[in-house]
Amino acid sequence: MAVPEDRRFFGHPQGLAYMLGAEAGFAFAYYGLMTMLTLYMTSVLLKPGHVEHVWGFSLYRAFLEGHGHAGAMTPMDLASRTFGLYTSTTYALPLLGGFLADRWLGQRRAVLWGLMLLTLAFALVIREETFLIALVLIVVGVGLEKTSLVGQIGRLYGTEDPRRTRAFGLFLMTLNFGALVVPLVAGTLAERVGWTYGLMTLSAGLTLGTICYALGGRHMPPDLIQAAAATARSREARPPLLARAELWVVAALGALMLLDGLNVGIYNQAWNVLPVWTAAHVELHILGWPVPVTWFSTLDGVLTIVGIAFAVRVWALQDRHGPGRREVGRVATGFVLAALGYVVLALGAWLGRKGLAPMWPVVGFFILADFATPWVDTVVLTAISRDAPASVNTTMIGIYYLAIGAGNFVTGWLGGFADHMSMPAFWLMHAAILGGGLAMLVLFGWALRRGLNSSPAEAPA
Repeated sequence: MAVPEDRRFFGHPQGLAYMLGAEAGFAFAYYGLMTMLTLYMTSVLLKPGHVEHVWGFSLYRAFLEGHGHAGAMTPMDLASRTFGLYTSTTYALPLLGGFLADRWLGQRRAVLWGLMLLTLAFALVIREETFLIALVLIVVGVGLEKTSLVGQIGRLYGTEDPRRTRAFGLFLMTLNFGALVVPLVAGTLAERVGWTYGLMTLSAGLTLGTICYALGGRHMPPDLIQAAAATARSREARPPLLARAELWVVAALGALMLLDGLNVGIYNQAWNVLPVWTAAHVELHILGWPVPVTWFSTLDGVLTIVGIAFAVRVWALQDRHGPGRREVGRVATGFVLAALGYVVLALGAWLGRKGLAPMWPVVGFFILADFATPWVDTVVLTAISRDAPASVNTTMIGIYYLAIGAGNFVTGWLGGFADHMSMPAFWLMHAAILGGGLAMLVLFGWALRRGLNSSPAEAPA
């Protein structure tokens, strides 16, 4: 239920504070494990004297070696395949979780059950014996929690409330802050004190996030499924899934999600080919001091937070001129910034064609790419939460995460061209793909605006 007069949390409803607290704990734990997973497995878990203790590992290894791998797998193979399987399924399951929340569970129950399951999972991941069980539970927990929490944030605001977009900016900022703190806290403990202590820190962060959400229960909006039931109490069956008029809205949102998935697929090259190229072909010394390549991940986190703060400020200034549907223009702005980032990388590769490239093009790329992120991700999430029909609201958020997962596949596919092209051409290819997405926005922006403008009034609450 939207409560426009509730401005107790820095101008936002108080429920947002509890949701952001839950997301901070989730991001700290989830991205912490994702950062440490391969290193932990190769340096500890898969070593003799440890791997024998993992319940079900022999069956798991036999499964991996029997599907697409010739011969016995090395520890690096096992860790890499586990990382890919783990991260891809956590993006796929939110679609099912969103459907369950829309049709049976409700958003509040889905989030709470998901967080409780994640709390259990991160307690189990500390023990070698229950490592694989913990990964499975994390995948299920993310599937329940992720889409419903995002859907609840949107339900805090009225249909035309301009604070909604800024709230999703704060959501993305919280996610990046949680991920940014991980290397400084859990990573340091894991590498300097012991992996058990690092993993225990992740578990503690997730537990605090779960407690925060539970304490804010009375500030959460009513579930969409409850709102729909209130208007159909006289019927024995549930309302139809979609009305004919709502198909335009779903189509427009689907197009935006495809564009967002494309943007993510291009952007994630920053974690695939870019670190390898940077380590080998970029001058990484400042006044004689070597700069670790991994420090660019910290730079990325800081710049994303700054970029979100800047975008939120610009959106607030735009909203002073009156409410309006500005999604198409904002996404186009993000595509322009991201494309320019890859043009800068291409320039850097060209400058380094006879030696080492300077560092400033890599920094310039992150500035442009991170400033572009909120103009695409945040805006698309806002549109989904506001305009998706009530009967499929959380399911649409699940489809959004499925599109992001498809973007990860695009990243790997494009990365395969790096060994067959010059690096200036490789980076320009990415800029050109983003340019193609921008052209689609220009050519078909009218249809997207028509679809979004046909959104029905706010669902009953």
